[in-house]
Amino acid sequence: MKLQHLLTQHHLSIGAAAKILNVSRSTVSRVASHEYPNWQNKEQEMIESLEKQGYAVSEKQAEAGMHFDPDAFVITDSVAAYNDLAHDLTNPESSLSSSLGMVIGTAERGKTFTSKRFAALNPNAVYVLYIDGSSITQVLRDMCYELSATRPHSMSKCITVIEQSCRYQRRLVIIDEADKCPIKLLETLRGINERCNLPFLFVGEEMLKSKIDQVPRLRSRIRNPIVVFKPVHAVEIATYYQMATGVKLDVSNATLLSHRARGGFRTVANEARALINIANASGIPDITEQMINQL
Repeated sequence: MKLQHLLTQHHLSIGAAAKILNVSRSTVSRVASHEYPNWQNKEQEMIESLEKQGYAVSEKQAEAGMHFDPDAFVITDSVAAYNDLAHDLTNPESSLSSSLGMVIGTAERGKTFTSKRFAALNPNAVYVLYIDGSSITQVLRDMCYELSATRPHSMSKCITVIEQSCRYQRRLVIIDEADKCPIKLLETLRGINERCNLPFLFVGEEMLKSKIDQVPRLRSRIRNPIVVFKPVHAVEIATYYQMATGVKLDVSNATLLSHRARGGFRTVANEARALINIANASGIPDITEQMINQL
């Protein structure tokens, strides 16, 4: 049995399992998604520990119906490329000469979920969502709060706090929905990147690249490769269902769900939750084509 299946069957979140096992949330998440070094041994160790504490799978639980795990996460090719770029930007041995990263892709591809997850699992990274219409000072205050739990009132004080937070360790600020940022804000962040030796990872839809390409000072500081989130495909969907629900989809149903999602991961997750409800209501411990067509 895999750790993810055990958590799903007992309705255990990553956080709840971490408390039971007396480890960090990031450890449980990385083991469950098989990102942890030597994860096979660690996964077996965690499963055995949970079983000893009463979280073994019983026949009664198996008959109780299927469950959906909202914390399930699949390392797709796009996610792996994102992680490689973000880890490179946070690596103190890597160059700061081109330390602005870029991740682009159509909405629903999983960019935001991946960004939040990376920040949650990596203490040197922080996540900031750009809200349309925010002033430069408002964005810098949000950055200060994530970096040092303070919100200075002036732009100059914000820059001082940011500079201090990066003095002794490499940090990374992930700016989500950066495609909505005005050029003036992006230029300000470039200036902070240079002054404070602070890498940024800009995440947004495809127009972000076009916006940055208009400004040579920005374009020349973008680190290659630029990560493009591709449409989620049938194999990744099947893997996600296995982790989130314990159901092994056949190829035809995975392909059907792929066509319905049109490459969007958010649609895949929403439909997985709905299909589990349909399956449990029907008493059939599987997901069928007829159920998918009911959506």
